[in-house]
Amino acid sequence: MADQPLTLAVFEEFERRLFGRLDGIDSRLGGHDGRLDRIDGRLEGHDQKFVAIAGQFDLVARRFDAADRRFDELDARIDARSDQAAAQIDAVLHRLLSLEDEVTAIREGLARVERETEGLRTRVAGVETAVLRLDERLSRVEKRLDDLMAAEPRYALRAEVQELRTRVETLQTRIDSLEGRVDRS
Repeated sequence: MADQPLTLAVFEEFERRLFGRLDGIDSRLGGHDGRLDRIDGRLEGHDQKFVAIAGQFDLVARRFDAADRRFDELDARIDARSDQAAAQIDAVLHRLLSLEDEVTAIREGLARVERETEGLRTRVAGVETAVLRLDERLSRVEKRLDDLMAAEPRYALRAEVQELRTRVETLQTRIDSLEGRVDRS
């Protein structure tokens, strides 16, 4: 049929067959008109139910939107608090590192003071030994002076003896001061 030219007669024949079939279908459905109306009514009822359900979905969607907004606000607040906590933790860590540096410096200083104190103790011990020797020597000198004075009073020079005693007392005062410093360290 594709090889035949389309003429008005062929088109009219096609139209007659098509509409003849449609008329046959209408006549067969004629008894079913009431049934189709009932189906149509039932479908209308279902349509109304779907409209009601769609309205409920709209309500639920609005509630979800509100919940989403609340979660977004909560998320923003949590982020802000987390940033604050991180900043505070960073500040504490910075202070701890600073304190560690200070503790290290204090320990080094304390070790240096302990070494110097030990050196002072050694020096004070040496000074004490020297003072004891000077004290013994002074005692011998005083004994000799006393012996000389007893034998010959003109040789005794009291001013010199007094000066030697003053110097010994000054040395004793300095030794006591040094011992006090060492004891405090």
